[in-house]
Amino acid sequence: MSRATHPLGLVPSTRPVKTTAVLLAAVTLSCAAGVGASPALGAGAPTPTTPPSTVATTASGGAVAASPVATTAIPASAPAAGGTPRVPRTIPDAPARVRAVLTRFAVSAPTWAVGAAAPTIALRLDASRITAARAQLRVEDRTTRRVVLRQSLGTVRSGVDVTAALTQRLAARPGTYRLRLIARDQTGRRIVRARSLVVAAPAPAPAPPAAPVAPPAAKDGYVFPVRGRCNFRSLGAQRFHSAREAGRAHNGQDIGTFSGFPPVVAVTAATVSQVFYDGAGGGWTIIFVGDDRIDYGYLHLRAGSIVVRPGQRVAAGQRVADAGNSGGDYEPHLHFEMRPTPWSAHRGDAVDPMPLLAGLPNTCEG
Repeated sequence: MSRATHPLGLVPSTRPVKTTAVLLAAVTLSCAAGVGASPALGAGAPTPTTPPSTVATTASGGAVAASPVATTAIPASAPAAGGTPRVPRTIPDAPARVRAVLTRFAVSAPTWAVGAAAPTIALRLDASRITAARAQLRVEDRTTRRVVLRQSLGTVRSGVDVTAALTQRLAARPGTYRLRLIARDQTGRRIVRARSLVVAAPAPAPAPPAAPVAPPAAKDGYVFPVRGRCNFRSLGAQRFHSAREAGRAHNGQDIGTFSGFPPVVAVTAATVSQVFYDGAGGGWTIIFVGDDRIDYGYLHLRAGSIVVRPGQRVAAGQRVADAGNSGGDYEPHLHFEMRPTPWSAHRGDAVDPMPLLAGLPNTCEG
């Protein structure tokens, strides 16, 4: 057989060129295996169970060993119970711009006795998507309607129950307050809710009954209630039904004691009905139920001076406390008030004490 002659004089080889074809086929199949495997390895895909082919076919139909293609399984993220996505525990970097709703605002106790643990407030915001709001607590004096304290509650995330203790600074201010919660959500909307709280000063420790102070001359079983230098006739503002702020009328008679804190005594034989701190301005108060069926109120008593307790019997002239100025910025005095019994039901039926007081022996200068 004669060989064909190349136009340029080259002699073509009749030996099959297999090496190049084999290598080219191996590389091609390896790339194809890697590309084909990629879509199956997304998040949540199961790990392949069939190993990639280790045999590549040459262009001439022969077979050659190819390097296996490495694959890595990506574990699926586990959904929360019920199939819903988990809510992140932290506030998202960009809270959703949606309206929030205050679904809870509560105070653990309506009264805070100073010295006891501070009450806690609880609140919760809810929204259609995860969002957050800035929250602040404003403490307003119910008597003056002024804000006396502000307490920041920081950023509150929706869907979370939040609790916080009231600031201890409020313990130094006995009184009646409105706790106003103000929150501003991501849309700029202002959410306001309010609750009431009474901060009560600690009651003095019970003391043994004091021996009756030698009274001045009594008249028909009644004794003037202040022992010491005093004044109850000179000033019109001291008198019963004198005008007070906000259109109120003065329900009692003030017995001024100048700059001192003299003892005060039971005006007649009676039973102690109440001992409490009046946060609305009355300060330390004792209410007596007289044997004459009249209730007697002693207000603004000196803190720590009360020596009687509810249910105790007292005789006319028996020391019960000292005159004082608790409950406000007052000169020391005794607010003496008379009402039909029971006390709490007859605020509008107070009796002018002047006829009784003016007829009793006393040491007052005017």
